[in-house]
Amino acid sequence: MACIEKIYSVSALVGDGSCNANCCFCAGKYLRPQAKENRLYDKNLEAAIKLSARYGGWSLSLTSSGEPTCDPDALTRALKIYNKCAQQGAYFPNVNLFTNGILFGNESFCDKYLDAWRELGLNNVAVSIHAVDEKEQAAVYGLKSYPKLEKIVENIEKHGLGVRGTLLLRRDGVDSYKKYESAVKTLISKGIDNITSWPVGNPDATRNKYTPSRIGLFSIRRWLHSNAKICHGHVWGGGVFDYNGNLLRYTDYVTKHDPKKDFVRQLVVFQDGTVAYSWIREGALCMK
Repeated sequence: MACIEKIYSVSALVGDGSCNANCCFCAGKYLRPQAKENRLYDKNLEAAIKLSARYGGWSLSLTSSGEPTCDPDALTRALKIYNKCAQQGAYFPNVNLFTNGILFGNESFCDKYLDAWRELGLNNVAVSIHAVDEKEQAAVYGLKSYPKLEKIVENIEKHGLGVRGTLLLRRDGVDSYKKYESAVKTLISKGIDNITSWPVGNPDATRNKYTPSRIGLFSIRRWLHSNAKICHGHVWGGGVFDYNGNLLRYTDYVTKHDPKKDFVRQLVVFQDGTVAYSWIREGALCMK
């Protein structure tokens, strides 16, 4: 067994698990029964943030078993907990909200919440993108229409927040280097120049029918190494690249906890208050 030397980040599920989309490959549905009020949640979220910060953590990701913006009050409460921790020294330079982006096309929604969330420490909104064409994006999300990406960017940046694109790699979607290159260039033209990608898969890190072929994923990694300059690698796989002044990141969807390693990629705070060293809780419990 190795002693933990570093806990890089915290991922916290927030809200009641409701969602305004209907993805056939949703990875969060199995967690929705846990999305209930729990007295342990606030205490354990605070403990996870402080523990990660103590071990050199630099990032907090707010997500959900549904869509976090569908329960904005819960998102506000989570950010208040982080803000309290930051005031006490447990500060993260990256506080990211992961979202399908649907409500960020609504200017009134953004005006109501984004300034308050920024004041509490949020600094980036990461929009999940399955297709750079809004009609295709709507079809993936099971919607009649999806907001223009340029409008989402405008609404978010208006409130002093950064925009990240989570370009998801999916079979029959972005599943080859040619499609990846085209999608990246289109997103940059739409104002999204900070792009993270990982392949769609199962929560236990195994492949499923939506995961791109190994050859397709290899071609994307090879394209990155051939066309962009690597800034740094991740100890769990992948890395960060400079592509003509734009930031591209390739990483794994999830990393299974390995007790023989001296690092933890992330502490995951589940909606039932459990904290684990990975998205797979069995054999990776941190606190309950």
